[in-house]
Amino acid sequence: MEIRTAILVQMRAPAGLTALACAALAACGDAPDLAQVELASEVGDYETSSCTTAVVIELSRQIAAEVDCLSPGQLVPFAEGGGIVFAGSAVLPYISETAREDLYAAVAAGAGMSLQVTSAYRTVAQQYLLYRWFQLGRCGITAAATPGGSNHESGRAIDVSNYGAWIGTLADHAWAQTVPGDPVHFDHQQSPDIRGTDVLAFQRLWNRNHPDDVIAEDGAYGPATQARLVAAPAEGFAQGPLCAPGGLAMSIDDVDAPRVLAPGARAQVTLVLRNSGSAPWPAGTALVTAEPAGRASAFADAAWPAPDRATVIDDAIAPGDTVTLELAIVAPAATTAEELTETFALDAGGTRFGMLALVVRVDPDAGISGGCDASGNGGFAPVLLVAVGAAGTFRRRRRRATIAR
Repeated sequence: MEIRTAILVQMRAPAGLTALACAALAACGDAPDLAQVELASEVGDYETSSCTTAVVIELSRQIAAEVDCLSPGQLVPFAEGGGIVFAGSAVLPYISETAREDLYAAVAAGAGMSLQVTSAYRTVAQQYLLYRWFQLGRCGITAAATPGGSNHESGRAIDVSNYGAWIGTLADHAWAQTVPGDPVHFDHQQSPDIRGTDVLAFQRLWNRNHPDDVIAEDGAYGPATQARLVAAPAEGFAQGPLCAPGGLAMSIDDVDAPRVLAPGARAQVTLVLRNSGSAPWPAGTALVTAEPAGRASAFADAAWPAPDRATVIDDAIAPGDTVTLELAIVAPAATTAEELTETFALDAGGTRFGMLALVVRVDPDAGISGGCDASGNGGFAPVLLVAVGAAGTFRRRRRRATIAR
């Protein structure tokens, strides 16, 4: 069985196309008014094009929320602040309720030290990418557990970069170093190991969105589950978890953002965010940088209220309602191509919730070049995507995968 998914994006050629570029289009046949570029945003697309699991953070958040629907209290969010710092762009801050209580108690006993968390819960989608990168010899990964088998899928694990300062204090609160040769890793031994529940959660989400292609909901990671995981939308399914989270919560309906920018290029980002919790977002809720919080963004624009605060929501947002946020970003200086991840959260009077990761490639060579392949047009379209990406955007929507047998 072959699984392949793509989204076709149509973009009007910008007025700034050079005569050379127009000539290149004409050489490939009749120059169309619209250039068609095939884009994809499924989990499998990032096997060779990324080295950060932030690219599947929204799908992972859905999986984590579905786990909490299945086993309430066994996977709950914990927050930055009060001594906890998220050090990285792909921290999925979920652990068991008991583990969270002991983590907060340990930090309170830490005499003002910061606990620098580099990893916490990891879903089967994130583990799949890590394992594939290991198999392919990519991203500097020298060892990775098979999907479904990582300690970080247990719901009771964290990695701490400044572990040396915390060994004793964490041990006093049931957190122990349990993996030989991995000193940054701690497991909360008084919490149950829920490994495999993330696989079951993904299977349920897939079936809910693909009633014509149902797979077994058994929590076992096998070929059928892997094939669907590869084809799953990295930005999450249209139909997410069925149980509504309590309190302040956020889900993402749509993201319109650049994938590629030239250094110094300015672009518009449009976000459609939904209040998926049970409490209203108060007026003045802000979109702020996260992981760690209070950090000046590398993409900050002069129009932002502050370098760590991209925009502010003026009105209260009731549960179930959506809000559209528009903000400008500016690509930082770069001498070589680099993929950068910017992580945001919402802040309501000092309470942070939700998470959004934008992954943008900053490329000094983003520009126009010509040439046609044997088909007459395939060689030019991907180059046009880079050129338009430097000045425009493409829309990334959650969508259903097409299964071809």
